[in-house]
Amino acid sequence: MRKHGRAMIEGAGLLLVGLLLFLFPEESVAAAREGISLCVDVLIPSLFPFFVLSSLLISTGLAGLCARPLESFMRPLFGVGGAGAAALSLGLIGGYPVGARTVAQLVQRRECSQTEARRLSLFCNNCGPAFFIGAAGVGVFGAKEAGFLLLGANLTAAVLLGILFHVFGKETAQEETRKRERPAHSPLTTEFPQCVRNAFSSTLGVCAYVILFSVLTRLADCSGLLPFLVNVLSSLLPGENAPVLCRSFCVGLMELSTGTAAIRDGVSSPLSLPLAAFILGWGGLSVHCQSLPFWREAGVPSGPYLRAKFLHGLLSAGITALATLLFPLSLPAMAPVTPLAAPSLLGQEVLALWGMAGIYFFFFDQKRVEKSKSTRYNKRIP
Repeated sequence: MRKHGRAMIEGAGLLLVGLLLFLFPEESVAAAREGISLCVDVLIPSLFPFFVLSSLLISTGLAGLCARPLESFMRPLFGVGGAGAAALSLGLIGGYPVGARTVAQLVQRRECSQTEARRLSLFCNNCGPAFFIGAAGVGVFGAKEAGFLLLGANLTAAVLLGILFHVFGKETAQEETRKRERPAHSPLTTEFPQCVRNAFSSTLGVCAYVILFSVLTRLADCSGLLPFLVNVLSSLLPGENAPVLCRSFCVGLMELSTGTAAIRDGVSSPLSLPLAAFILGWGGLSVHCQSLPFWREAGVPSGPYLRAKFLHGLLSAGITALATLLFPLSLPAMAPVTPLAAPSLLGQEVLALWGMAGIYFFFFDQKRVEKSKSTRYNKRIP
């Protein structure tokens, strides 16, 4: 009965989304275009290189070689093996969802256990410095100092969460890790094509979620659901900037970049910086859906991860509020609005070349690998 009720709710939600797509086709197309523009201008240039880098570090065995010397501080602080340092560092500098993908690759390579993966998932999937300083600091608040403050609060919150979950956590992965054998080192030339192909596939998956949630957010706005929630929340908060901040909060629960950009009209409020810290620490449902396939590969349940990210947002907001009290920032009353430009002709050419490279890696190179395997197999048969 419980499953039947859940199926009914999910079916009603899908029917509602389909109805809204028919009622607001122009708005849906415009939102999809904005999502594609965001992917071309921001996500592909920033995520794809880090996806390739993380794959190469793990597939070539470099992360495993560095695991033993890094174990001396990863184990006491976070309760995980030294290989987890790759997930921590790449998750802090690469942005969402590089940390999640790195953890999944470590589990596939048997360099960390599923218990360690569950612990790493609680603090290793974070927003990148480029978004903190460029998009949030300069783009929203008009000051790079605000970006550095948000970045410091996020990093501090992530490290504190990792330590707290280790100290008060019930799971231990020490014995399981010590019994595992480290994989051998692989040549870079052997692993490079497969790493690029896998990074290409992962980047496409992330872009698909960004486009989808861009459309869903626009539909929620056009249908009146989002304005209704904003009016209800703003009635509970004082101040003239309450509607702006409440809208940013509601949108930020779903999508990171749009929710952060919505703070532009309310930067004069003392709650604007802590709210931005919460949204960046939480990440948004779009980011969590992007990370979900990687967590499934690693055997990580979604419930503890989502609770940890919400706690991460709250902790980041608290640290930011405390920092602004101790070190007040002078922010402009209205940050300059710098919307993402549409892809130029050069950008479209680069995107076309990127797509052609993906077709090659997916089809032609895959056929070559299968043909090589078939040839080796036939040689074994007398």
